[in-house]
Amino acid sequence: MANTTFSGPVISDNGFVGSLTGSVTATTVSATGNITADSGTAPVAGGEAAFLATSTAGLGIYVGSGLPTVSAAQGSIYLRTDGSSTSTRLYVNTNGTTGWTNVTTAT
Repeated sequence: MANTTFSGPVISDNGFVGSLTGSVTATTVSATGNITADSGTAPVAGGEAAFLATSTAGLGIYVGSGLPTVSAAQGSIYLRTDGSSTSTRLYVNTNGTTGWTNVTTAT
């Protein structure tokens, strides 16, 4: 099958290989190989959701520059793009709002 680019709704009962332009909403996504999600925007100061999971509102992985200020569910993680030491690269939400605690990582 040749590569095809779709811009609009795509439905497949027997699998799909190709690229989509725009947003995709699905109940379940299965893939073999790599999945790349790129919003095409620079990291936001204070963070924004990169991946949300489960029915718990706000539980997910957040990405941004600077200290996290985004509100998220307790247990969410924040990856700081401008972190420069073992204690400024990764944070975990501790209170279900804007409370984040840094995680010290190895060098």
